[in-house]
Amino acid sequence: MNDFFTKQSKESGPVECFGQTFPSEEARREYFLKLLREKLTDPEFRKTEGFPIGTDEAILAMSDPPYYTACPNPFLEDFIRYYGKPYDPSVKYSREPMTVDVSVGKTDPIYRAHSYHTKVPHLAIVPSILHYTEPGDIVLDGFGGSGMTGVAAQWCGSAPATYRHELESEWKKQGKTAPKWGARRVILNDLSPAATFIAANYNLPFDVEYFAKAGKQLLKEVEDELGWMYETLHTDGKTKGRIDFTVWSEVFTCPHCASEVNFMDEALDNESKRVKETFPCPNCSADLNKDNLDRVLESRLDTSSGKSWKRVKFRPSLISYVAGGVRYEKQPDQNDLAILAKIDALPLPPEMPTVRFPIEQMYHGSRIDPKGFSHVHHMFFHRAGQSLCALWRKAKAQPDNRTRLALQFFVEQAITSLNVQNRYGPHRYSQSNGAMPLVYYVPSQISEVSPWYVLSGKLDRLTKTFSSFKTSRLLKNRSTRSRT
Repeated sequence: MNDFFTKQSKESGPVECFGQTFPSEEARREYFLKLLREKLTDPEFRKTEGFPIGTDEAILAMSDPPYYTACPNPFLEDFIRYYGKPYDPSVKYSREPMTVDVSVGKTDPIYRAHSYHTKVPHLAIVPSILHYTEPGDIVLDGFGGSGMTGVAAQWCGSAPATYRHELESEWKKQGKTAPKWGARRVILNDLSPAATFIAANYNLPFDVEYFAKAGKQLLKEVEDELGWMYETLHTDGKTKGRIDFTVWSEVFTCPHCASEVNFMDEALDNESKRVKETFPCPNCSADLNKDNLDRVLESRLDTSSGKSWKRVKFRPSLISYVAGGVRYEKQPDQNDLAILAKIDALPLPPEMPTVRFPIEQMYHGSRIDPKGFSHVHHMFFHRAGQSLCALWRKAKAQPDNRTRLALQFFVEQAITSLNVQNRYGPHRYSQSNGAMPLVYYVPSQISEVSPWYVLSGKLDRLTKTFSSFKTSRLLKNRSTRSRT
């Protein structure tokens, strides 16, 4: 890695944690990592129901103790003891039911910084925290999800004057006492390791300016290494362009003449950019529609196992690229196909998971298994898989832990756009995030985007979002309890 990435940890000053002072954030983390490592050797601790499947090193690498652990957090008691207040029956607590309007939109930059299927806008949570708690109180969110309760608790102390004035005015109209502004501390708990990872990155403080520089450096290094995979010749045969996305089309066969039918080439109307209800077979002219086409399974070499693997047939059909600052579209030429063949011959990156999906336990397993997508690495075309793994590998090599977690949070957001669930939508402004939510589904037209296409703008938005949101210390816990 570039020397740039070694700078951050050297500049950290003294920090305080649970009443102890450490010379740096890294020293604080190393101290608690040692304690967590010792805890992981306890057989009873690992027997906790729902304990994550993973090696000690993987759990430690993902953790930033005591504030975030990728397993049950053994520092919960210390956190409560240090920040909590013993119950005092002489102190009266009384709150009327919450009656103010908490309807808010979903356009706030913080809300949009990372997608999550059950996310609630933090601004919808703020009024309840202000109403029922006091500054400095500990709030428990047992089903923390993406961590919006933590964001809301911190917003109670960092909300801008305009927001405070609007909320106080609304409460005054309803005859309510003005809220007591000030951050609350939160324990965020969830069964999902992905949820707690997202929540931690939303809430734990980090150097945003350094993150922005590190993110740009990360993208540059990946482009220097893999940029050749996304080069294409302009139609003049001389100018080189950079691919934004490639549209892959499923190939079927005609039920009348058994000839191959490239679905996108034949079914997509070039003017309206919509799929035709019926279209003629390019060989026999018979009327076709998607329902009467026959699926084609082709044999491929699974580079993970070295064995033959059958998957529905896809072919690149359209390339969108930029040359000389202008966006163009073209059909893949022989040079493009040669580059793809070269990429296909590369070995599978070691960072790519190769585990089999639990098809038998998946409600939507029947949608992907018949098409040949039975393992995690099957869900990525070779070029996308190489790019995603390079991004993850370089983010993981970042020596400063907090920036590393933030970079992994950044890279992780490309997964849904780089895999084969990303549907091509010719009418959409962006070809990113086209997967059907909450469904394992491989469409007949896949938009394989470049890492720069999906991440360059995301980096700018994340930088702007977190620059305006000051975080404090919360506690994140990887839950071991099922929801009931």
